[in-house]
Amino acid sequence: MPNFYIKKLIVSGNGNEPSVLEFDEGLNIICGPSNTGKSYILECIDYLFGSDNIRFDRKTGYNNIKIIVDTDNGSITFDREIDSNKIKVHSNDHRIESGDYRTSGKKNISDVWLRLIGIDEEHFIIKNSRYDKQRLTWRTFSHMFLIKESVVFQEPSILLPKQNTAHTAALSALFFLITGQDFADSDPKEEKKIKEARKKAVVDYINKRLSDFAERKNELNKLPVGDEEYLQEKVENVLAEIAETESKITDFVNRSKQLLKEIYVVSEQLAECNTLYNRYQALKSQYASDIKRLTFIVEGELHKRNMHPNSKCPFCDSSIPSLQKEATYAEASHAELHRIQLQLDDLVEAEQDLIKERSVLESKLATLNSEKSDVELLIKDELKPKIAALKATLYDYRRAIEIRNESVVISKYETTMKSELFEAMIEEESEVEFKIKNYFSRDIIATLDSYLNRVLESCKFDAYSSAYLDPSSFDIIINGTPKNTYGKGYRAFLNTVLAISLMEYLSDKGKYAPELLIIDSPILSLKEKGDGVASDTMKAALFQYLLDNQAHGQVIIVENDIPDLDYSNANVIQFTKDESYGRYGFLNGVRQ
Repeated sequence: MPNFYIKKLIVSGNGNEPSVLEFDEGLNIICGPSNTGKSYILECIDYLFGSDNIRFDRKTGYNNIKIIVDTDNGSITFDREIDSNKIKVHSNDHRIESGDYRTSGKKNISDVWLRLIGIDEEHFIIKNSRYDKQRLTWRTFSHMFLIKESVVFQEPSILLPKQNTAHTAALSALFFLITGQDFADSDPKEEKKIKEARKKAVVDYINKRLSDFAERKNELNKLPVGDEEYLQEKVENVLAEIAETESKITDFVNRSKQLLKEIYVVSEQLAECNTLYNRYQALKSQYASDIKRLTFIVEGELHKRNMHPNSKCPFCDSSIPSLQKEATYAEASHAELHRIQLQLDDLVEAEQDLIKERSVLESKLATLNSEKSDVELLIKDELKPKIAALKATLYDYRRAIEIRNESVVISKYETTMKSELFEAMIEEESEVEFKIKNYFSRDIIATLDSYLNRVLESCKFDAYSSAYLDPSSFDIIINGTPKNTYGKGYRAFLNTVLAISLMEYLSDKGKYAPELLIIDSPILSLKEKGDGVASDTMKAALFQYLLDNQAHGQVIIVENDIPDLDYSNANVIQFTKDESYGRYGFLNGVRQ
């Protein structure tokens, strides 16, 4: 069980039925059409985290928000009125004192949330290059795990707040969560003593990177790569051909299904013919038996007529009295024999017609089976291999584009690093600045990279080969291309992947871990031109990953439409925006 998890969200007000959402420890998905109040859910949670902003209109009658969380030691209720900075806390967890807390000042609500993840004492972090300090609060880093729709697709790193002036504080807070080190005792004067050593290390590192860049550029220059316009045109042509071929496959699959239906109908008809033919054979056999029997009777009668009966007894020579004339069945048997013979003739004629019909059906069935076999063979031996070959070609062209992009990125980094090298060389010894990014060691970044690559691979990012976290921007570089060069849909996807990776990293390796991730619309915008198939695959893979990996804490996803998967091990809350069935939206009685 995580440190805590949100069990219930309750929004209430005078004259309104409370709107309640219940959550599980693992994966929770809230889905439904737009304008059903889904985004309000994140705002309500953030409001109990200490945010001052919420879009509730008092005209709705709702004016109170509650969150109930479960911990290892009990449960806690957070209760806040709209437009109030006071949060009432009711706790049966011995670590948390019940009472009134504020969003700022003493007895801050932040202390409660920090205590829930094990941060019991007050800590100060450095907030700028001048070594100025500020108190560590929940809101210093809450943007890393509560990601609203308005920021999920942002170009800068999702780890950094919108305000540039808050970047140092945010990264200092992240470093504290990872290591437990807050730099509270840091002294600029002491830093000056090691400045020269650090300067040398920086210079050596930059020179080494410049050397590596030069070597890599030489390798890339040896690879055959066309100009960007040519490569992009080829990619578009191949994508169009893939789409055309897939359309043909769809048409032929549909034809195969139609042929199967026709084969079934003809097979049924043929089976009926065979059944009827067998009945004809049985009836012929019966007619033959009847003819044999009746022929015997007729022949017996004729033979009897030709016999001369004795008038005297051969033993006593007495006269034998003449018997009454016996009735004969010869005429009746002969008539019946004639009738059966006529029926037999009709049966033989019908049998011949049936044989002809059966022959036609057998021929038709053979034709249908042959066509179906040809269609399936075409799909298997021609169209599917063509798709595979086209995708291989597409990969080659995209790889060529990546090589070009990598060369461009390397050139940019070379320029940047040369500038940094110059600045490092001329930096005055008296200047001592706090740079939090320098404290993120290679081990920390490398471990984060491993989590990032594992999630990206599992989530089937389109044309993925490698990725890493850029220590200067604290953002993803994928296939040698910065995240900010992608469209908003892919940015939202990558921001989500980074947030998931950070959550798992902190849960496994961090000193402190919120073990909570809330994201609004991670895949809503993933509909970019030419990437429809890849996008659908990525959407399904992302949600499947979340379904399969629920051991790192509670995840709450808000999305309009979700992929067609088995969600039996997740808590899915469906809004319908329909009065006739299901739950209309978040707030009871409120229609947008």
